[in-house]
Amino acid sequence: MFPYFPEPVLRVFGQVITAFQVLVFAAVAVGYQIVARRSARRGWDPDLVLSLLLSTVLAGFVGSHLFDTLLYEREALRQNPLVLLEVWGTMSSYGGLLGGVAGALWAMRRKRLSGAQMFAFIDLVAFGFAFAWIFGRLGCALAHDHIGVESRSFLAVRFPAGPRYDLGLLEFFYALVMAAIFLWLDRKPRPSGFFIGLFFALYGPVRFALDALRVGDARYLGWTPGQYLSLIAAAFGFVLLRLIARPTPAPA
Repeated sequence: MFPYFPEPVLRVFGQVITAFQVLVFAAVAVGYQIVARRSARRGWDPDLVLSLLLSTVLAGFVGSHLFDTLLYEREALRQNPLVLLEVWGTMSSYGGLLGGVAGALWAMRRKRLSGAQMFAFIDLVAFGFAFAWIFGRLGCALAHDHIGVESRSFLAVRFPAGPRYDLGLLEFFYALVMAAIFLWLDRKPRPSGFFIGLFFALYGPVRFALDALRVGDARYLGWTPGQYLSLIAAAFGFVLLRLIARPTPAPA
């Protein structure tokens, strides 16, 4: 089993900085660098990319908190409705994905990008996100904020109260696998949308399975909100990959 470590913290001028906060910042920085470099090779204007990414990231943080509060933290919301405004508080990965996509679409429409350009930009973000996800999930693993069921598996963590799965740690390992697959498949040019479909096709089924191991999460008809979205994500990813792989009909 994996040993248990408390989350590392730094104290700077009386302020506590957690490992999770540092790694979320690292995730944003890594994602930006990857998207910026790939977009530059494809002739995108750097200022436009920066503007679009800022909207994507900010909307992602807002969506992450709203989704988590509305679907997972309903009791806290009933006790204090103002927690909905505390966007620096609790977070949800799927909420961040939905918020980020919404923010990107809003920003791209304001910039009057064509449909093809929008699709290409989201694909750039999807590629970068696969690598940013490594740092985000490592932060979750160190914060131990996704605790799973009790287990004696070699993949479990030896928590002080007894061994159980740490789902953030398991997702961290899987994020490494996804990033390796992305690098391998990026050795030759891919059509726009390929990495969008690939990310959701790879992530959706595994996230569905991991959410089944969660404890203490809100459930609706037996499933977590993440499981419902995982099914949608997986279906969307596979359909998109199928459409991309469909041969273009020859002109008559």
